[in-house]
Amino acid sequence: MEIGNKVYLNNIDQIDEKSHIKVRVLKIWNFVRNNKVCSIEMIIMDEEGTQYQARVFNQNFSRFCHLLKEDESYIVIKPNMAAVTNDFSYTGHKQTLTLDWKSILKKCDDFSGPVNGFMFVDFNSIIEQTCPKDTFFDVIGHIVSFRPLETSNPVPSKHYIKVTLSNLDSVHLKVTIFGSQAYQISEYLKNNPTVNFVVIVMQFLKLNIWNGLGEAKSHFEVTKLFINSDIYEINEFKNKLKCHDNFGITEKSITTLQSYSSSYTDDFKGNFPLKTICEITEPIKEMKFLLVASIVNIRQNLPWYIIPINVQGCTGTIGLTLFDREARRLLNISVYELKKIHYAAGDSDALFPMQLNVLKNCKFGFVVDITEYNVNNYNNIYTVLRVTKDMSIVCELESKIELMSIQSVSLNQVALESDDVVQPDVISQTDESFTPSTVDKSTATSPCKISGDLKCNLQEIYDVDSGYDLSSTKAKRKSTAEETPLLIPKIEK
Repeated sequence: MEIGNKVYLNNIDQIDEKSHIKVRVLKIWNFVRNNKVCSIEMIIMDEEGTQYQARVFNQNFSRFCHLLKEDESYIVIKPNMAAVTNDFSYTGHKQTLTLDWKSILKKCDDFSGPVNGFMFVDFNSIIEQTCPKDTFFDVIGHIVSFRPLETSNPVPSKHYIKVTLSNLDSVHLKVTIFGSQAYQISEYLKNNPTVNFVVIVMQFLKLNIWNGLGEAKSHFEVTKLFINSDIYEINEFKNKLKCHDNFGITEKSITTLQSYSSSYTDDFKGNFPLKTICEITEPIKEMKFLLVASIVNIRQNLPWYIIPINVQGCTGTIGLTLFDREARRLLNISVYELKKIHYAAGDSDALFPMQLNVLKNCKFGFVVDITEYNVNNYNNIYTVLRVTKDMSIVCELESKIELMSIQSVSLNQVALESDDVVQPDVISQTDESFTPSTVDKSTATSPCKISGDLKCNLQEIYDVDSGYDLSSTKAKRKSTAEETPLLIPKIEK
């Protein structure tokens, strides 16, 4: 049959029954509900590279399902249009192209547009969440680390693998891949242990926010995966990678990380070192550690997806950040649900809801992370990776701290000229004496500075008497060594 003028997807409103569109099917999948295929879903692209969602409803399956194939091109005559029914548009457009009873579909042998239609976004735009939030995007990078396939969920489509990709600027991006593609990645890595660089393209990914940072994740059957494929984009990436001075091409560069499948409480049982607050007030190096402390304050005026807290132990107070997943374990409600309750009550969004006060003055075990950001920016507000109020775990950690304290004293005994004993909590603070600004300024109550063996700056813990009667409130020294100042413990007010 004779076809009319060619129209592009950007001008879809101008199409009439005599005009046509040339499109390439980038992705095709079935939408299933209650074990029944309700529609054939597609992402198509025209010769200008514009992408659009397309659909065939089940009453028209017999006309089109045997014709439509992924990575094939077609001429579409008399298409119809339908509205996008949810808030998420695969391509950013508010309507979809549909093939109905009057539509005509013909094979196209002269499609002149792009082959894959990749729309790569910069890793930093994902991490900083400036990338598209309500549409798909694509990424390319080589795998630098991964965690083994996680299969604990009884639903296979929810099995997943986590990989970390690096771009040519050595920016790292975390990507979570679900379902059959997770198995595909896992099998490839297992069967190709000698491959130095595994470059992948993930097409049609969604933004995922975790611990305040942007990540990427696959989306059901929609996402496409290319693993070291012989396509232009991957070959070009590999060539640039080989020319990069920072990469040793002969050395294997993929790290296998610990699986997520271990018990949640396992992280409190020896995987990480146990620290006191005075040992970690300075972000000297990246590390994960265990901490026992009580929540004494909740800081205000910060985003709702985090709960910024101040915790206090026997050696000081420091700021930590609880993200939603860990907060939910303590509150049995998400911070987003709390936000709705808070707003419904007409309370100010500059303050956290009163429900969070149940966390105050309670003792918890924490797994805490000092990240590269903390070290580079000398920021001692650390992220909580795990939190538990299980008293058996908390008491066990406290017992270990007491043992560490006893061992430290026995190894570093100093003869004092007085029978007075300085108690560990002489330098602790009370909730009333603490102000949020203390932690906001990245300071800490503890005067301890850790360098190798636990050393303290005695001048900050003790008043040093110069030996002269300069104060009417200090007792005169009884020591005969006039040159050695007497150390008098400071008493907390």
